[in-house]
Amino acid sequence: MSVRTDQRRRTQLVIAASAAVVVTGLAIAAAVMDARETWRPDVSGPVLPSWSSAVASAREIEIHGSERFSVEQVEGVWRMPSRDGYPVRPERLAELDAYLAALTYEGARTANPARLARIGLAEPGQENGGTQISVRGADGAMLAEILLGETRGERVYVRQPGRNRAYAARLGDGAVVRPDMLPADAWLDLDFLELGLNEIARADVQPEAGPAYRLERAAASARNFSLRQPGGWQMITAAAGNGPAAALGRVRFRDVRRADRLGGEFVAVHTAETFSGLRVRIDVKALGATRWALITASAITDDAETEAAAINARVEGWAYLLSDLTVDRLIRPLDRIADPRAETEDAP
Repeated sequence: MSVRTDQRRRTQLVIAASAAVVVTGLAIAAAVMDARETWRPDVSGPVLPSWSSAVASAREIEIHGSERFSVEQVEGVWRMPSRDGYPVRPERLAELDAYLAALTYEGARTANPARLARIGLAEPGQENGGTQISVRGADGAMLAEILLGETRGERVYVRQPGRNRAYAARLGDGAVVRPDMLPADAWLDLDFLELGLNEIARADVQPEAGPAYRLERAAASARNFSLRQPGGWQMITAAAGNGPAAALGRVRFRDVRRADRLGGEFVAVHTAETFSGLRVRIDVKALGATRWALITASAITDDAETEAAAINARVEGWAYLLSDLTVDRLIRPLDRIADPRAETEDAP
């Protein structure tokens, strides 16, 4: 009986000892984890100390945040592959260069993955995720990478991809503000077409439905456009034609693609002429529910030849996505600006 009791006691002692070891191990692990989270290494200096050399050798820059895209250097020109190689704004690259070169460490912050979202440093694409910038050379080797989180005043939170430790950084002297890196079209020059609201003299419109029409004014000082063609229509109001007539005064396109890779069919035309003798024609192509613009320019006068050539050099071979608002103004049907009744005296 006493032997069994001794065996039972030994078993209980072994179990108790094992439990103590487990508890102690868990306590040590917790202490280590806590130490890792609370310990903050001393940091100073540039966040990306080799940034200048990385930029000089860069051939690809990838941006990964709410969307993911890259820009590549091709024969000395930075282009966006996802937009069929459309050139990106040089000033965007300059702004990014100046910004990242100016970031300096202020101090270490949390290393707890559960807390990274609070400062905008969760994984890219996730809720409260950061924006990852990766720079690669011609051979595909990674030259520099950083994850940018929230900006609070002059402070921005950063961390290295694949690591949990977050840091606070500040901009150095003379640095620019944080550039717009998203969406992708922020890198594209899509607002280049601006004839000037007061420069347009005439507009010829062939809408998708209904008759073609012409709007015209005699001088830039004239407030409203008059309906010149077709006959038998009268403007609903004196200013009813101003929207479609001045549609090319300033346009911002939404996206861009190679024209020869775009399907669809042509459905409408808008042609505007300026008082200086520049003529710009927009052929509108329908692709599903979207409308795309193919642009050509010509000079009516010698003075407009340089401007027409510059526009054609920029737009040749490209199709530009139109916003719904621009489509509405650009090719508005005649029956929305005029009634089919006898003409009266032209609007002033």
